[in-house]
Amino acid sequence: MDDGPLSETVKLISADGFEFVIDRKCAMASGTIKNMLSSPGQFTESVQNTVNFRDIKAVILEKVCKYLYYKVRYTNSTSQIPEFAIEPEIALELLMAADFLDC
Repeated sequence: MDDGPLSETVKLISADGFEFVIDRKCAMASGTIKNMLSSPGQFTESVQNTVNFRDIKAVILEKVCKYLYYKVRYTNSTSQIPEFAIEPEIALELLMAADFLDC
C-alpha cells in the first residue's frame, strides 16, 4: 500500500486492533473520514492514510466498511437497490458509529 496522501487505499484500524484496507473512493463516502484525509496538515491521517478509531470495535467497523462500498455502488443507481441488512444486535452501536462517521 502506498503511504502517500494520494494512495488509492486507506487503512482503518478498529479499537481492538483489526485493520481494514479499503478503497480511498469508498472511505471518502464518510464525511468524517473525508475531512480527516483531505485536510492539509491538520490530521496525521491525511499523511499516513491510516485512521485509528479508538471507540469503534472491529465488528462495527467491518459493517461500516461494507456499507461504504454499498453506498458508493448504489449512489445514483437506476437499478433496483438491494436492502442493506443490519443485524439487530449491532444496530445501536452501528447507528452511533454511522452518526460519528457521517455516512
